[in-house]
Amino acid sequence: MSKRLILWLIPVLLTLMAAPPSLYAGGTPENALLIIDPTNAESLYIGNYYKNARNIPDANVIYMDPLAPNYSTFGVNSYDALFGQLANAAIEDHVDYIIVPSGGSYWIAASGIVTDGCAPVFRFSTSACYFMSFIRNEVLAGNYPSTAISRYYRGDYTARAFDSSTAWLSGSPSTSTSARRYFLAAMLGYTGELGNTPAEITAMIDRSVAADGTRPAGTFYFMQTSDVDRSGPRDDLFAQVRDRIVNVDGGLAEVQSGVLPGGATAAIGVMTGWAAPDIDGTSMTLLPGAYGDHLTSWAATFDIADQTKVSRWIAKGASASWGAVQEPCNYAGKFPNARAFSFYQQGLSLGEAIYRAAAYVPFQMLFYGDPLTRPFAHIPTVSVPDAPVAPVAGTVTLTPTASTSHPTATIAQLEMLLDGVSRGLITPGGSFMIDTATIADGWHELRVLAYDSTLVKSVGRWIGSMTVANDGRAATLAASLSGGDLQTLFTFDLTSAGGSPIEMRLVQNGRVIAAEAGGSAMLDVYGRTIGGGTSRLQAEAVFADGRVVRSPPTTLAIAYSSGTPDGAAPAAFGYQKRVRNDKPFLLELPTTFADAGTPLTYELLTAPTKCSPAFGYGGPFRLYRPIGTPVGSDRLTFRVTSAAGDSGVATVRILYGGALLGDLNCDGATNILDINAFTLALADSAAYASAYPACAIDLGDVNGDGSVDVLDINPFIALLTG
Repeated sequence: MSKRLILWLIPVLLTLMAAPPSLYAGGTPENALLIIDPTNAESLYIGNYYKNARNIPDANVIYMDPLAPNYSTFGVNSYDALFGQLANAAIEDHVDYIIVPSGGSYWIAASGIVTDGCAPVFRFSTSACYFMSFIRNEVLAGNYPSTAISRYYRGDYTARAFDSSTAWLSGSPSTSTSARRYFLAAMLGYTGELGNTPAEITAMIDRSVAADGTRPAGTFYFMQTSDVDRSGPRDDLFAQVRDRIVNVDGGLAEVQSGVLPGGATAAIGVMTGWAAPDIDGTSMTLLPGAYGDHLTSWAATFDIADQTKVSRWIAKGASASWGAVQEPCNYAGKFPNARAFSFYQQGLSLGEAIYRAAAYVPFQMLFYGDPLTRPFAHIPTVSVPDAPVAPVAGTVTLTPTASTSHPTATIAQLEMLLDGVSRGLITPGGSFMIDTATIADGWHELRVLAYDSTLVKSVGRWIGSMTVANDGRAATLAASLSGGDLQTLFTFDLTSAGGSPIEMRLVQNGRVIAAEAGGSAMLDVYGRTIGGGTSRLQAEAVFADGRVVRSPPTTLAIAYSSGTPDGAAPAAFGYQKRVRNDKPFLLELPTTFADAGTPLTYELLTAPTKCSPAFGYGGPFRLYRPIGTPVGSDRLTFRVTSAAGDSGVATVRILYGGALLGDLNCDGATNILDINAFTLALADSAAYASAYPACAIDLGDVNGDGSVDVLDINPFIALLTG
């Protein structure tokens, strides 16, 4: 490990050890993870749209299929992909929400896992699969009761911010062995039969974002219907919660008889119980940020035409709903109770309020909509007056200020994120110190979050950037067009300065979408690869010392529509990827191709030897698990075939931990001290292994052809002189 890397790790580890994990709670986009399926145009579009609307950090996006053929497979592979990527992105300490765009299924097969005396459980909802991430082993063991209690559930009116790092028991943090951890999970929508249109989903996203912190003068409606099976499980709390909202929380609430509040002009919540409420046809206005549900069996079972679907609430103007993907029976604990509206009025996000009021683990229950919506939050205002405006070197000091409009709260603490990774906490009046010598030159995103002193922990944020210039290195990116459609061919000009990079990469939210060896590149990528919507792309210049220098982002606006494919064959790109050697990791196989109607086949020609593949992955991303704790490098070669032609062969180099190409004496640097070791590796591999038993000879394969030989001499010299 290099000295610089050690110096960088020390302050990070010290601040993390000093900070209680619960301080990272709060319903803010910095705590949300977005899972986008790169093979699905709709998932890319809605994912890009949501990411841009919420300004989610680039590090908080994972590209993979959100689901699997069944929950058993999901339990083996999808959870490894999830937790492995969280670890590799260094964001596992603060992700609380997992959000899946529309474009895929809303359920997964799960027969024989959960027991229920009323009706067999054979489906789990998409959101439930991720909610259960931390209890997966208990669930996969089988015979898990459908009435298992969610430990985040609270049976009184205490509104407390959710934190996935916290183990919960009876809605409170606990160290008991009975306490459990969760993620709050949601699906933004579904566009299949009886679902919403993409336009309805993007409109929902826009109004949800706009509603945050507005504290609307809307009314919560509790509807008592004549359907005792659907209204009865919840209406015993209606009057009590109405009185709490009006007399304590400072909101508006009514209990009415009937199915829907006809004539309501400013509803912020509707809770009813009816199989087929006429949501579309009822004269009522749902305010931005509203929630509505209608406790029934098949509200989110889109493949059964009977009963009104949750999608109608979204079309009417709601930000979210809740429904079953199969018959749940009318257990009260399957559905959020009336206290959800009190929690919401007190300032919790919609995801926190609904899950805190749902007593059971939501196996069959789908959270449908935007869980980050928080109209009643007193969102702190944050500023950083001394944020740098010119390139910086040495130590940078940031002294943020923050305030809140909450009548009884103060600012408790502030947190800084550098490129999406938490770098610690301070109290008001303190300063963050950044030693820029420990990070790469180039553009870096800065975020400062302010948490208020209430149990809700309302979060405000400031977003800025800085350009580091210690070593004179830089990367730039220019796009041939600022917009287009899915068939548009964009040409990107990537350049570097301050040395000789070994590789230039084009990245989107950390995902490599094209690359080329050397210090400059002209890369062609179709809009379909990037996806519809507004996206930020960056150039990365990878240097021999492992530093990755990034350009400022370039923004593209790509229409979610198709032109005429140009008939060209697919193009595949090789690159190098650094991963942890102790966690599973996703490996993207960068490809660009215009024609969505022509199938692609990804053919692996050479497989890595230090990690094992997860079966069932055959597209542009693969899941690998390190074998033991490997050192050095690995390689994979692939090509993409289609009826339009085949791509060339691309090589992906995998670097484990702090491994550097050419570092044959394994001292954490590639320099003249490696010459003797490199010469020995070329002359006698057995002698090299004896002289350097802890080192990896494959780091001498600088040209990536799978062999350490004379063909690596010139590339090795280039590493030393670059």
